Amino acid sequence: MVTSPSSPTPPSMRFVDPPGLARIARLELVARTAVEGLLSGLHPSPFFGSSVEYADHRPYTQSDELRNVDWKQLAKTDKLFVKLFEEQTNTRITVILDTSKSMDFSGTDGGITKLDYGRFLAAGLCHLALKQNDAAGLATFDSQMRAYVPPRSIPRHFRNVLAALDSTAPGPETQVGTALRELAGRVPKRGIVVLISDLLDDPGAIGTALALLKHQRHDLVVFHLIDPAERDFPWEKTTQFRDTEGEGRLVANPRAVRAAYLERFAAFRATLQSACFERRIGYECIDTSQPYDHVLAAYLARRARLTG
Repeated sequence: MVTSPSSPTPPSMRFVDPPGLARIARLELVARTAVEGLLSGLHPSPFFGSSVEYADHRPYTQSDELRNVDWKQLAKTDKLFVKLFEEQTNTRITVILDTSKSMDFSGTDGGITKLDYGRFLAAGLCHLALKQNDAAGLATFDSQMRAYVPPRSIPRHFRNVLAALDSTAPGPETQVGTALRELAGRVPKRGIVVLISDLLDDPGAIGTALALLKHQRHDLVVFHLIDPAERDFPWEKTTQFRDTEGEGRLVANPRAVRAAYLERFAAFRATLQSACFERRIGYECIDTSQPYDHVLAAYLARRARLTG
């Protein structure tokens, strides 16, 4: 499990984990849908150009170059066709990190909070994006957008991302829908958008906001962070439970409420998962007790197989 460094480190380097970054260094985050960019790169583009990936044919016109003529089709049909190839491009990868108070939670003493886990994930994704010549950007939010680092593709931009992660403090309650709607106006061109959050908000509002980004043809990925204590409800003795985003307090016997809690929590997860699957949005439920680099490496390897 990743833990916060015990020795002092430069503030903007706290969330740089060299062994973890090395583990994912040879992997790629490739878009599953066509995205828009300026340079040649890894991702499928909505435009046609010169590439090794064959896409389709169209009838020959006088303005076409003879080198694009499909001579085999001419021999078969006695008609002139030109080959169309899928252009590959770079893209913008924007990571959206939930920094609300509920993210500042760890169910074990000395364990990593969901917020710090999300910071390591965000840093790893942005580092990977820059390594593959994509533009990396970062947005943080709680009840509203708190910080926005526009995507850029120069290597030194990574320090801007790290500085934003380091300066982030837990804010008020989670409002995922509000933040996503604001971000939709800041990211006009289709790219990869990764949401990192515990999603402790109204599932309906989350689904509606994700649908807006999907309508803009972004390739969306949701990383749903869950602390093991939230999943397993391990308490045994009478305990005072506190609302992490409000003033509420409740003293309860865990044995009396465990079954009802686990049932509601499972239903909550299932609703979020269904909302993503219905919109063809990638959904990953992540246990924060697992090393972030192992989780990210496994996800990227699986995504690469599915993307082909």
